[in-house]
Amino acid sequence: MNAGSIFFDTNFHFHDGNDGKKLFIVLGYDKGIVLVVKTTSQPYGRGIAYGCQPNDRFHNFYLPVNACYLKKSTWVCLDEFYELKQSELLQKRFSGVINHICDLTPSITRELQDCAIISEDLTAKQEIIIKSCL
Repeated sequence: MNAGSIFFDTNFHFHDGNDGKKLFIVLGYDKGIVLVVKTTSQPYGRGIAYGCQPNDRFHNFYLPVNACYLKKSTWVCLDEFYELKQSELLQKRFSGVINHICDLTPSITRELQDCAIISEDLTAKQEIIIKSCL
């Protein structure tokens, strides 16, 4: 799993304890941990200018239609980060629970990573994971 890879998880485990279907993007990986963020196609008052939206109510990165492979305008949620075990992700991928959708271009991936690094919700450990893949 590379930084910038987008996956669809039919059984994503959210921080609130619920499980559901969700697109997520890999920001980085290090020592068996994959750092991912979820996405949404619901604007919920978020900005619609391409790229980093640090001043929105919830820090995000906006990908309009045609910015990448995704068929809907998409906001990458940079107010919640998920540290997932690489071994569990691979197992879910081999069993068909997780499917690879596409990869962001290297330039968009870097912009997204740079935007994530300035998030107030990112821990120092998570920042190291992202920076290890820059």
